[in-house]
Amino acid sequence: MTQQQNPYLLTARIGTVQRVLFIVLGSLLFVLGLLALLAGGISIYLILGPLFLIMGILSTTNPYLRFDTASGELGLYSPLGFKSRTYGTPKGESIYYQAATGKIMRALPNGNHRKVSTFGVDRNELARIIAALPQA
Repeated sequence: MTQQQNPYLLTARIGTVQRVLFIVLGSLLFVLGLLALLAGGISIYLILGPLFLIMGILSTTNPYLRFDTASGELGLYSPLGFKSRTYGTPKGESIYYQAATGKIMRALPNGNHRKVSTFGVDRNELARIIAALPQA
C-alpha cells in the first residue's frame, strides 16, 4: 500500500548520501569481482557488489521507516524491502517523541523506555513522522 492509497501511512527513506553510497560501493565491488573473475579467480565481491547495488536501487523507492497513524505502529524495513522490526501498539508499546533528547522513544509494557534508532534516515522525511507522534 502506498501513501496515496492509505493517508494514515507516513514513510521515511534512508538518507540520500547512504543511498548513493550503496550504489557506488556496489558498482565498484561488482567491477572488482569481474576483474578477479577475468584474472581466473573467484571473489566475494561478485556477491557483495550486486547485493549493495540492489540495496541502493531499492532504497530509493522503499521506505526505511513507516508509521501508521491510525494504529500507532512503527515499522522498520531493511534496504531490501522486508519488515525487520515492529514497534508500537501491536506489541503493547506506545511510541512518542521526546523533545528534550530529540529521540523517538517507545514506552514498553513493563514501564521501561527505549530509544528507536533513526540512524541514516532522511531528516526531512523523518520530520513528518515526528510531527505526527505524541510529544513528551
